Amino acid sequence: MPKNNDDISSLRARAMDRTQARENLKQETAAARERLKPSNLMTEAKSKAAARVRKTGKSAVSGIRAHPGITATVAATATLIAMRRPIARLIANRQKSRPDQTPDQIEE
Repeated sequence: MPKNNDDISSLRARAMDRTQARENLKQETAAARERLKPSNLMTEAKSKAAARVRKTGKSAVSGIRAHPGITATVAATATLIAMRRPIARLIANRQKSRPDQTPDQIEE
């Protein structure tokens, strides 16, 4: 008879485990559905992107502060590259300079 009681208690424990497993599965499924809603996914993606941009910005600023000479050189080079066509146009369209007039040429 004790063996029979052990079997019954074992079956009850299994039934409770199954019930608990079902409840856990329901809760996890509901949580997954909530998390996978498009609006929630967009919000999560935006916050992750914003955090990544902040982190990158902070590292860029610290790099600039650590190497100001290199930063100035890179900025000047980038400016010259960006302005190369307007600078080339100015050089190509410049007028030849005239010799300075001497005082006796001015009186005439």
